[in-house]
Amino acid sequence: MIRSPGPKGHPLHGSWPEFRVDPLAFLLDGTLAYGDFFRFRLGLQQCFAVSDPAAIQRVFSDRDGFTDKTPPHRMQDAYPRSVARLEGSEHLERRRALAPAFQREAVLARADGAGRAVRAGLGRLRAGEARAVLPVLPVLEDVALRSASMLLLGDAGERVVEHIATELPRVEAWLGHTADDEPAYDRAREALAASILKAAEHRRIAGNPGSIDLLDPLVRAVDAGQMDEQALVDEIVMMLVTHVPTAAASAWALCELAQRPEVRRNLEEELGAIGAQGAEVERAPLLSAVVLETLRLHPPVWVLAREALREFRHGPHAVSAGNEVLVSPYVMQRLPQYWKNPEAFLPERFLPGSPWHVERPSAAYLPFGLGMRKCVGERTAVLQMKLMLAALVRDFRFELPAGYEAGVGGRRPLVPRDGLPLLVERRSSAGLRDREQEIVR
Repeated sequence: MIRSPGPKGHPLHGSWPEFRVDPLAFLLDGTLAYGDFFRFRLGLQQCFAVSDPAAIQRVFSDRDGFTDKTPPHRMQDAYPRSVARLEGSEHLERRRALAPAFQREAVLARADGAGRAVRAGLGRLRAGEARAVLPVLPVLEDVALRSASMLLLGDAGERVVEHIATELPRVEAWLGHTADDEPAYDRAREALAASILKAAEHRRIAGNPGSIDLLDPLVRAVDAGQMDEQALVDEIVMMLVTHVPTAAASAWALCELAQRPEVRRNLEEELGAIGAQGAEVERAPLLSAVVLETLRLHPPVWVLAREALREFRHGPHAVSAGNEVLVSPYVMQRLPQYWKNPEAFLPERFLPGSPWHVERPSAAYLPFGLGMRKCVGERTAVLQMKLMLAALVRDFRFELPAGYEAGVGGRRPLVPRDGLPLLVERRSSAGLRDREQEIVR
């Protein structure tokens, strides 16, 4: 065994000062400087940043040798009994129970309802000025929450979507320390739980005439005495809060399209040739490539952490029990050995037949994680992004305002700074302006 290379760091703090200031740059620069298995300390904690695909596969498939140490979402302490926090056999059993609700056919059966929620939610943009600068991230978060309610809860979501869209942000604000009214938080938490239980009761009484959704396995488990109602609420809340990373990724997509007008025009043409049905939107090739490339450059979850429960060896490297292994989707998806011109936004990478489309190790692209803890709602999140971007690109054009430089404004998840202010213009107005410019030319 050899001592894995890495920065020396401070005798007491290790590399914590550099990591704290910019963990993305620290991990990427460290990988480029020291290789695909480098060590560093964060205070007293010995860590290894791993970007070797074979080592990543081993780490994420060894359920007995590693435990999840990814920093929890701020909501998980308040809603701890979801699949995201369960371990071992409980985690696997819950995943298996939920899996049918996330199969492609089941998700597509709920897509049209989600699409209607997206179009209704974008009414705020349509009702505004024909051309104006505004931060788009708050709008996208609201739209993503509404569409998530429909995708996850099916027809029962229509009965409670307004309550969820009102109360969940209040709960998030308190737990995210952006609100300090504890009685208001308590009321919002109670109202949110009541809305979810109302949807569950509707499903229990009316049944599900359509495809299976998230309520079905959870209501069955409650009725069978396998979980209580609070666990049902925890599970659904923690699924709903994924609207934040979905909105963030969609915002990054708009930011990238604003800087690649030729891609935007091609996407407008593609979407103009298809309908608004979920199945048609889901299959659109350029739209799919835009979503995948956005998730490559801007993965909402930038690091995945595992603690070694026993010694782990890979080639000449050894990780002792108690050490942490960090795998960064942000780093893996920007490494030049897997991605030519890695900093560029090139949806062509994901279009079969394109010279940019090449085979890569599966661990080179992992915006939703890998292995047994991979995000169970991946298909739902991707479809949400497609539905949102399809509606946005059909109805609006987006430009970066003068003087604004896109950058990361928060890391849980990775979000654009300042809520991503964009110059938003309704397509009808943009089309008229384009024709006027043609006449002038």
